Amino acid sequence: MSDRNPTSFFSTLALNLGLIVSTFGLLVLSSSAMAANHSVQVMPNNTFSPQNLTIESGDTVTWTNNGGFHNVEASDGSFRCANGCDGQGGDGAPASNAWSFTLTFNTVGTTNYVCIVHAAQGMTGSITVTGGGGNDAPGDIRLGTASQQRSESAGSFSFEVQRVGGDDGAVNVTYMTADGTATAGSDYTASSGTVAWPDNDDNPRIITIPILNDTEDESNETLTVMLSNPTGGAGLGSPSAATLTITDDDDPQTDQPGTLTFSSNAYSVSEGGGSATIQVQRNNGTDGAVGVSYSTADGSAASGSDYVTSSGTLSWADGDGSTKTFTVDLIDDELEEGTETVNLTLSNATGGASLGTTAATLSVTDNDVDADCVADADTLCLGVDGRFRAEIVWRAPGGNPQNGQSVDVGRQDSGLFYFFDENNIEMLLKVLNGCGINQRYWVFYAATTDVEFELTVTDTLTATQATYSNELGNPAPPVLDTNAFATCP
Repeated sequence: MSDRNPTSFFSTLALNLGLIVSTFGLLVLSSSAMAANHSVQVMPNNTFSPQNLTIESGDTVTWTNNGGFHNVEASDGSFRCANGCDGQGGDGAPASNAWSFTLTFNTVGTTNYVCIVHAAQGMTGSITVTGGGGNDAPGDIRLGTASQQRSESAGSFSFEVQRVGGDDGAVNVTYMTADGTATAGSDYTASSGTVAWPDNDDNPRIITIPILNDTEDESNETLTVMLSNPTGGAGLGSPSAATLTITDDDDPQTDQPGTLTFSSNAYSVSEGGGSATIQVQRNNGTDGAVGVSYSTADGSAASGSDYVTSSGTLSWADGDGSTKTFTVDLIDDELEEGTETVNLTLSNATGGASLGTTAATLSVTDNDVDADCVADADTLCLGVDGRFRAEIVWRAPGGNPQNGQSVDVGRQDSGLFYFFDENNIEMLLKVLNGCGINQRYWVFYAATTDVEFELTVTDTLTATQATYSNELGNPAPPVLDTNAFATCP
């Protein structure tokens, strides 16, 4: 001990401590650089922005609702989220509050998702996951999307510039916009600049391109944003250019009388609801006074015993684009009769207006529930002791509503329905006991059809009903409803 040089000892100790601190510092930097968070805005105009996003394995994505009644539901059923996610302590049902949630994606591949309320209107998106970065290469720089569409009233385009496949060294890239059919200065603000990353950083950067709103009636217009001149050894990834589309929000047909149409081709109401309110819209123009006749007719429901016949005229004044309504009064009886239908028709548009959807179906669900489910040609009885009654009403193009035919497959929780022919099965239906998981009974089905249908599942012990429908011409999406019946046990 007495022969050791104290200065040399403490110098060596300080050097070793410095190496330890340096090593752990590099570990922390590397760990933080491995994953990035990406943002998807859920828009009030029924779009996701960006619609399609490419990320790396281990990255997170945060969805934020900016307005509207929406949720985010994976097409493969892996998640359903809004105010949190089902199965993770949250509620994935559609909601209109300013909800936000974050998911981590570790598996390489593409996950498609929808807003279940507005999927038919094209509110869809996708997350494509590639292999993770963070290695000792400078990586490639790319745009997070190859296209984006925004209304001219949205204010701006906003999208990611991503560094993928490596985060070694400081890099940057140049971006600039170029006219397509859109013109800088009148449709958008020309933008250019440099996006930079320091060493060990692969978090995405955001580019914002301002949109200029005008009152001119014009077609949708496009511009291009391009990446170029990467530095620091980085390459250009794909896509390195994106087409941005500005959609016009100026009414192109205010000088047209418009189109008069049902708001939907399927309405539903309980027999005990007293009446059903049917909405008729005036779209694509408000010029002049217009009108349309409406009427009801028997489907499987009978006028005088199930509902009161209704007919009349709806009118709009010049400049009026509001939604008009009429009512169908219901007759509540004590007969157990299943779901019945009333046919609704629009005709005789006046004032130069055209007709849109002129035929719709009102489904009246029965509120007279027997304590027992009795299986027959139209009815499946599923669950323990056949507790859940399942019935379906369907309609093909140009046809009248009909009852679907049941097929008992000898399984307690599962059954089938067919519409046209017993050899052509249209739906597999399951009612499952999830009481031990989330205190709910679940309804799952897969339907290989694009006809209009309404499925009604009734808990015969509580008279609670769950109703599911599909519009004519739309391929029916699978349904995994894990919150169908809060009637356990």
